[in-house]
Formats: sequence, C-alpha cells, structure tokens
Amino acid sequence: MHSTSSQDVFAQLVRQSDKKVYASIAFYKAPENFYVSPLRGTFGGFSLHNDLSFEEVESFVLDVFEYLHTLGPAAIKIKCAPSGHSQETFSVLVNILLNTGFVISAHDLNYHLSVDERPYLERISYGSKKRILKADREGFEASKVDAVEFDQVYQVIRENRLRLGVNVSMSQSQIADMIEIFPEKISFFAVRKSGLNEMIAAAVCIALSDEVLYVLYWGDVEGMQKYSPNALLAKHIYEYAQSQSFAKLDVGTSTLLGRPNYGLIKFKRNLGFRETVKFEFVKHFDDI
Repeated sequence: MHSTSSQDVFAQLVRQSDKKVYASIAFYKAPENFYVSPLRGTFGGFSLHNDLSFEEVESFVLDVFEYLHTLGPAAIKIKCAPSGHSQETFSVLVNILLNTGFVISAHDLNYHLSVDERPYLERISYGSKKRILKADREGFEASKVDAVEFDQVYQVIRENRLRLGVNVSMSQSQIADMIEIFPEKISFFAVRKSGLNEMIAAAVCIALSDEVLYVLYWGDVEGMQKYSPNALLAKHIYEYAQSQSFAKLDVGTSTLLGRPNYGLIKFKRNLGFRETVKFEFVKHFDDI
C-alpha cells in the first residue's frame, strides 16, 4: 500500500522445504536517504511468525542490515511493536538492535488489555462501570457494523478529532483502500440510541495478527460526553475480541514524543488498559 520507490526493501525468512514464512520486514526509502520501518503506521519492525532460536533471529536481522548497507542509506530507523504484544519478541529484538549499534531515538507508553474469559465489567474502574451501566439504562447500544456504514463511522471520528483540534491521521480514501485490500482485517463499531440510526460514537479496529486487535480510531460526537459512549464501545470491542479469540486489545499510545497526556492515561487506565513501552531505534551509517 505504501511503497513508492523501487528501492524499498521487503525481506522474509522462509523455510525452503515448504515455503513457510518465519520472519519478515519491510523498509521504505524516505527523505534524506533514510530507510524506515514503517513508512506510515503505528509500528513496523521485524515480525516473527513462527518459533525461531535467538541465533536464527539474529542471523536474519544482520543479513537484512548487511543488504541495506549496500544501498548506501544515511540511516535506518525502526519503530518496534509495543512490548505488550510479545515480551519475548520485544526483548530479543531490543537486544539485537542495541548490540548492533542502534540507539533509542523515541519512546512512548502504549496501552493494551490482555483478553481472557473474565467479564469486562470486572476489569475496569468503579466509575467506568457506573458509566457503562448508566448508558445501558439510557438505551444506548453498541454493535459491530458493516463496512457499508464506513462513511458514517469516519464522520464521527473526524468530528471528534476536529473538536480536539487535531486531524485524522488517515484520510477517508486511505482507509477505504485498506478495506478493499484487507477486508477481513478491518472492523467497525458504533454506539446508537436504541431505535435511532444516528451514531453517537464509533471505532475503527484492525486485526494486526491472530493475536492482537488494535483500535485505530475511536471517538464520540459533541454533546455525548456525559453518557461516556466510548466506555460502552470499549466493552463491546473487548467482548468481540473475546469471541474471536484475540489475546490482546491494543488502544495505542497516550504520549506524544514521549510526553504523557495525563487525561488520556487516566481514561485508558480506568477502562482497564495498562502500560507497556514502545521504542523507535535509529542507526546512522556513518557510525559504522
């Protein structure tokens, strides 16, 4: 989707006997002759799809870096997946990157909730539970909606971001492209007043893997904050994650350039989500 250069690099570690993929990476040529992973998106980096020894992972990573070096980039930059997605993978890759001369160039707090059999209301703050029960009493309903309602979902998200003074990071057409290419990976959710068609809150979620469901965007419309429809959304999305056997529900970062957004941190913690770290690494090739 994002490739714009013939010098972009896509690499996989494949077992030749059955073509089974064990690891993969995508690097994109960016301005100033940087190679970056990802070019866009919340994270990129090395994906490990099946069990590998430490030595096998290290060998693959070093082979990729050796090839990148032949292209003569000024630097390579990698934004890794949050540690909460897989503590083992995160630890191995951080060790390899630091031992290969990379330095941490950015850090953020990411928030996720491990999905298990417990009811969502048992996993959140007392205040959030009260708000969800109040929304139920007021006749609000959360549901998964079809892609045909994407336009309305996007408008709710866009209105929410404009009210906060920020833009939606992906345009409506860009998300539409994702829906076309990965229809089974994108899910939409909405909150409505019982019997009415108008959405008062909505969410866009992406299945990053069989294990992780990621909330790309969520938000509510003006005047609905007293009903906390986002809390009701969180409950329904968590229950969907349970039904689809996801292991983690990721709601993204609550920091900007490492600086904490205290209100957002409190909001996510009250909804049961907890911190893990997300690092960006860089290595300038003149350091070699």
